[in-house]
Parts: sequence; structure tokens; C-alpha cells
Amino acid sequence: MRIGILTFHRSINYGAFMQCYALTRAIQARYGNIVEVIDFEKLSKHQMYQFGPKKFVQHGLAYKNLYKRFQDDLYLLPLSPQKFITDDYQEIYDYINNRYDLVIVGSDAVWAYKQHLGLRNPYWLGPEITCKKMSYAASAYSLDTQSLTPQEKEYIGQCLEGYEYIGVRDTETYNMVRNILPHLTVNINCDPTALLSSPNKDFATTILAREGVDLSKPIVTFMISGNKFVDTIKKELGNQYEYVLLLSRNRILDRFRLRNEKYLSNLSPLEWYTIFAYSYINITKYFHGTMLALKSNVPTLSFDVTNMQHEYVSKIRQVLTDMELSDFWINNNHATKKTVLDKIRTILEKHDIISNLIAQNMEKEKKKADSFFTTLDRIIKEQ
Repeated sequence: MRIGILTFHRSINYGAFMQCYALTRAIQARYGNIVEVIDFEKLSKHQMYQFGPKKFVQHGLAYKNLYKRFQDDLYLLPLSPQKFITDDYQEIYDYINNRYDLVIVGSDAVWAYKQHLGLRNPYWLGPEITCKKMSYAASAYSLDTQSLTPQEKEYIGQCLEGYEYIGVRDTETYNMVRNILPHLTVNINCDPTALLSSPNKDFATTILAREGVDLSKPIVTFMISGNKFVDTIKKELGNQYEYVLLLSRNRILDRFRLRNEKYLSNLSPLEWYTIFAYSYINITKYFHGTMLALKSNVPTLSFDVTNMQHEYVSKIRQVLTDMELSDFWINNNHATKKTVLDKIRTILEKHDIISNLIAQNMEKEKKKADSFFTTLDRIIKEQ
């Protein structure tokens, strides 16, 4: 049997790469080398990630090197023999039908089609694909699911009717699918990064030493550049910590906003994940910046910047609530200095208790994958 995974593995995005890596590793661990990542990226999206004037203005030459680090880590994925950088979706449909017995879409925001993909795209695994189909932790994050037209709902319904198993990552996507197809069983899965093994702290030490980080101090990792509370947090923690910035969306502007952080702009995806093994406290506004720190049992303060027009349980809020860590979720739009400081002080006072709670509840979170693997077991046995 041959299984294909369709996801956003080529995005220059640490979380996107690591979720793909995690899902392939989890399947390989159970069934051996029967899985491939379908090496497809939409041409216009691929071009968006290339180094050019806009990237230079935002990041200088650092982005060019970062792009290369991502390409270097692609060898970690079991990529399909053929690569497709194309807007011709028929090529992908034909390739999948001729090569795979089963195709899995997910995880990540593969169903948020309005940004780049268009409605009729391969990530819905529509009727053009004739092999068996499943989704794992698929998400429509950023899509306004409340404003779908009848025509959009009809097409999505036609696609999902043919699935052997539907797994989504969040309640917003769950509600979207149930609204369109109320008779179908929809499962909420953990993000596949929850299934990863804990990173190697010795490897983290090597990377941090290479980057000139002071290892004599506890490390506070940031993925929240430009946030107005960064200086507040640093002032509260004091100079006994080493501050490490793991991501900047606009490094040129951040040079004027941030002071004293060690910016690690030269990390490959696997190195980025590994760094959290050495982190003492993590501050982030990103979902995978939250998840990967929690995999190392690192107390994490997550600023939620989700901004939808309707009531919405974000992916960050959901995972922290499910893991009994909602005290460390902050609505960025309503945050106050007092709220932030209270939560930082709680982390300092109860650091080890929080770390142990994270470890216990990560094991519970991983169980959200069980229904997926039960179905996958059945399909493989039936082949």
C-alpha cells in the first residue's frame, strides 16, 4: 500500500514544516515506509516565498539564508519522486490517482481556500481523486466559515462525502463541516506535532552555543516581535535571563522595537523545534510556537491575535483550554499590563508545577489521534 500526504510542507513557516514532519513520522513509526509527502505547491504561493525586493525590505539578506535552511531540511520528509510547482491542478489529480491507494490531507489550514488556492483545489480531495481519502487535523483557520455561499457549501459537501474519515483540528472547522454535512462523523484531532518525540537537549545546547547564546542564564524564548508587552515582560524578569527571539516577521522594523534579544535568524525547522528543549519560559503569538514549546514542557504565555467578525474559539485558545492551561491564554486585543504581569508571576512562582501539568495533559492531547489510527489500521488491513 502507498499513502500520500497533501499539506503545506514547502511553506517557509516553521509550524507548517514541523506538522508535516510529525505526521509522516507518526505514520512511519506504525506502518513502515509506506507514506510519501506529495511534493506539490501552488506556483503563485511558491513565488510568494522567493527572495525578492519585498523580502529584502522586510528582512534584509537574512531571509535568503533562512529560505536555504528550509530547503536543506526537506530531505527529512519522504517526498514523492515527482515534484509539482504548478497551478495546473489536473496534474496533481492524475498523479495521485496513478500512484496512491490512500491520500491524507492535513494538517494545517489546508481548507482556508480564499487566500491563495481558490475553492476548487486539490486540498479538498474532490471527486477528481478516485483513491481512498482521509483528513487529519485539517483546518479552515482564517476562513470566515459563517459567510459561505450555498454554492461553496455544495462543493465542499460533495468533496467530503467521499472521505473514509474526517479529522479536523479545531471547533470552527468542526462546526463548518457539521453545518454542511450534519449526518457525517467529524473527529477533532490533536495537531500532529503533539505526536513528536521530545527534542534532544544536547543538540539544543550545540545550536545555542553556535549562535552565541549565553548558556549560563535561563532562556526566555520569544515569537512575538513588536508586541507592546515585550519590554514589560523583560523588565519584570530582569537581567538574570537570556532573551532569545526565534522569529521576526519584519526584522527591519524590529531593530527599532526590540533591544537585547539574541535573534536566531539562521535556524532550520528541526533546529527551531529543538531550541525549545532549552527554553525556561516561552512567549508567543503563534499556534505552533505554543505547541512546540509545550512538547518540551515549557510554561508558555500565548497572546491570541485572532480577529474574526463573529464569536470564534481560536486554535491557540482551544489547545490551551483542552490542556487545562487556559490561564496562560491572553486575548491580545484586551490585554493589560496587570494581566500580563500577573500571568508571568504565576509562571515564575509555579514553574515546575506548570511544567508537570503540561507533560500530563500532552499525553491526553495525543489521544485525539487514536480514532484516526484506528481507521487507518482498518484501511491498511483491507488492502
